[in-house]
Amino acid sequence: MTNKTFTPTTLGNLVIKNRIIRSATNDHLGNRDGSVSEAEIEMYDTLGRNNIGTIITGHLSVSPDLDLRADEVQLCIGDDRYIDGLRRIPETLHKYDAIAIAQISLAGPKGLNPFDFNELTTDQLEEIRDWFIAAARRAQEAGFDGVQVHIAHWYLLQAIVNVDLNHRTDKYGGNPENCLRLPLEIINGIRKVCGESFLIAVKLNAHNTISGENDQEILNYYASKLYESGVGLVEISGSDFNHKDRKAKLYYLEETVKLKEAYPQIPLSLVGGIYSEATIEEALKTTEFVSLSRTLLTQPDFITKLLSGETLQSRCIHCNKCFEIFSTKYERCVFGPVIHKLEETFKQD
Repeated sequence: MTNKTFTPTTLGNLVIKNRIIRSATNDHLGNRDGSVSEAEIEMYDTLGRNNIGTIITGHLSVSPDLDLRADEVQLCIGDDRYIDGLRRIPETLHKYDAIAIAQISLAGPKGLNPFDFNELTTDQLEEIRDWFIAAARRAQEAGFDGVQVHIAHWYLLQAIVNVDLNHRTDKYGGNPENCLRLPLEIINGIRKVCGESFLIAVKLNAHNTISGENDQEILNYYASKLYESGVGLVEISGSDFNHKDRKAKLYYLEETVKLKEAYPQIPLSLVGGIYSEATIEEALKTTEFVSLSRTLLTQPDFITKLLSGETLQSRCIHCNKCFEIFSTKYERCVFGPVIHKLEETFKQD
């Protein structure tokens, strides 16, 4: 591995032991009441002790209404009663000197009760803005080092910033500037409530149109404006990651390279198609950090094995079965094992 991969660095006031990020991954291990389960704490303990510098939680719903979650066991951060349970996550990760970031999100069109944001009033969107700000305050109170605002993967904020999906005629639609207004108001509100030392990151799609026109220009505009508003790290992802060819790698590297060339001052991480020593090193030629998801889903000890020289490439075969078998075979990966908590949640009587 290059020296850069495991060289400590900083983000704002945070000292981070290496450039490896565990990207937010839906673990399906939560309790039905939105609270943290013992199985999740065990999962974070395993990740923490395996040499990952920064660990981002699976998406936490900012809504106080459990019916607006993405699924029936998504964790909730929409009420103060969840703070004590959530506190166990950073407490677990900090034992291993890992940075703990809470990803905050609202499912919107991908929720248990999906809704069209175009039909919401301005006041309703402003209420959702305040949910995100309150969620960040709860994350800070729970001991997280920062939050990642989820603006990717067809969830609410990504739908709003997609210029072809946003048909609003108020201040939150009509052009890229207005489409980005709600996320910027969220960032500004979090900064005001949580202070300058609290890390704010975003997960951003490489493509924010349906037509494919002006995608790079819009990505550069969004990332630069988010950075100007106080975002300390932009993680580049996309909505088509589960449709890529099995042999594909570094899915959004081209877009990320162009973004870095235009705005070299923005700290970036790349996720998608990163599963080996070679792909990590290739990504880090452009970005400050590299994010792994499915690689750490199938092998949470992958970085430890990489450091020891035991392996150079993940066993992940990019089959995407991890999106299905959690509820049928009670496994997160085709290589197993069966997870008791998944069986408890999804097994039909």
